[in-house]
Amino acid sequence: MLTIQFGQCGNQLGHSLFKSLSADLDSTDTGISRQKNSEYTEQSFEKWFTSINKDGKRLSRAILVDTEHKVINKICKDTPDRWAYRSKNLICQSGGGSANNWAYGSLIKGPQLKNDILEISRKEIERTDCFNGILLLLSSAGGTGSGVGSCLAESLRDEFPNKTVISSIVLPFSSGEVGVQNYNTLLTLAKFNESVDLSFLFLNDQIHTICTSALNNVNTKLVDMNDVISRKLCATFQPVNNAWCNANFLASTIACHPSYKIATIKSTPYVSPSVKQYESPYNWGVYLQHLKQTLRITPLADIEARSPSKSAGVRSSYSYYKSVSNVLVSRGNTDGNDPIASDDLRCKDLYVDWSSSSERFTYLSQQRRLLDHEKFLALVTNNSQIYQTLDGIVDKAWNTYTHSAFLHQYKKFGLEEDDFLEAFAKMENVIKDYKNL
Repeated sequence: MLTIQFGQCGNQLGHSLFKSLSADLDSTDTGISRQKNSEYTEQSFEKWFTSINKDGKRLSRAILVDTEHKVINKICKDTPDRWAYRSKNLICQSGGGSANNWAYGSLIKGPQLKNDILEISRKEIERTDCFNGILLLLSSAGGTGSGVGSCLAESLRDEFPNKTVISSIVLPFSSGEVGVQNYNTLLTLAKFNESVDLSFLFLNDQIHTICTSALNNVNTKLVDMNDVISRKLCATFQPVNNAWCNANFLASTIACHPSYKIATIKSTPYVSPSVKQYESPYNWGVYLQHLKQTLRITPLADIEARSPSKSAGVRSSYSYYKSVSNVLVSRGNTDGNDPIASDDLRCKDLYVDWSSSSERFTYLSQQRRLLDHEKFLALVTNNSQIYQTLDGIVDKAWNTYTHSAFLHQYKKFGLEEDDFLEAFAKMENVIKDYKNL
C-alpha cells in the first residue's frame, strides 16, 4: 500500500497511522501463537513498509506532500525510534502554503508538484513485489489537501489506470475552520468521486464526540482525533485471515456500484484509559449490536460515540438506512464460547432491493488482537446515511455561492463560475442517488 499524505491534516494523520501500525507490529499481547503472529507481522510489514534502514528503523511506504515545510519538519523530528520516513519521499515547497484555496492548490501548486509526486510513486511501486494500491490522506477544508490532493488524484488515475486508489478525506467541523471550507469540500468531493475507486469520509465533529464522550477526553486535541481515525484505518486495512483481502478487494466489495463510492467506518469499542483496567470486554454480540445500531434512522445523538450496552437489544421495529454493501472486520479471538453471529448484518431489510445476497455483506476476521484491544470490530458501510452530511455541505456552499462570497479568490487562479456549477451538479447527483436508496 502506497500512502500519500497531503497538507497539514494528511501528514499529521499519516504520522499517527504509521505510529499505530508500528506499535501493532511490536505488540506482544497478540492472543495468537508466535508462528501465526510472525505471519501477520510479515504481511503487515510488506503492506506498509519497504525495508529496514541502516539505523534499524522500518521505512514507511509513504510520500509526504505539503506546500510549506513546518508540519513535515515537525513530524519527521517527532518520528519514534522504530520507524521513519524515507528522506527522498518528502516533497515540500516554499511559498506560504495554498492560502486555504482549492483553486490555488489544484490549478497552481498541484501542477508544480505533480511530476515529482508521480516519479516517486513509480519508484515506490517498483520496489514492491505485489502492489496493493494507493491510499490518499487529506483534509477537505484547506487548500493543499483539497486542491493539490484533487489534482494528484486525477493524475494518479491517469498514470495508473489499473491500480486501486482509495482516499481518506477528513471533513471540517460544521462550526467552521476556515471561511471557505464548504467551497473547498464541495470541489474536493466532486473531483474525488470521479477520480478514485472508493472514498472514506471522516467527520471531525463525530470523531471529536468519540474522544470526548466514549473516551472521556475533555481536553481532546487533534492528535487524539487522529489516533481514533488511525485505529479505524488499521482495523480495516491490517491483514485478516483471508490472504486475498487487499485494497482492490475492499474497493470492489464496498463500492460495488459505480454510482456509490463513498463509505464510512464505524468501530467499537473505545474505552477511556482511566476505566479500561477495571472493565472486562463485553462479548462479541454486544459489540455487534452496538455497530448495527449505528445504522439506525434515529434522531438521537451519535450512537457510535456511546458506550456499548448489554441491554441495548435491536428491535425489529427499528428503521435502518439502506446499505449498498457492508464489510464487517473482527479482530480478536472468536473461537470457543463467544463466536460472532454475523448473520444479523445479513438481514435483507438493511440493504437495497437490487443488491445480491452474495455481494451485500462480507465478514472478515483476524484472531490477532489489534494494538491493546482484546476485541475490536469495524463496520465499513456504504449506505444512504451519508447523503445528510453531503447535503449539509452543499447547502452551505450554495448559500455562500448565491451571495457571490469569496468567488474572486478562486477566479484569480483560473476557477470560473461554470466550474462551481459543475461541482454543484455532480454532488447533487450523488446526493440524489444516495437519497433514492
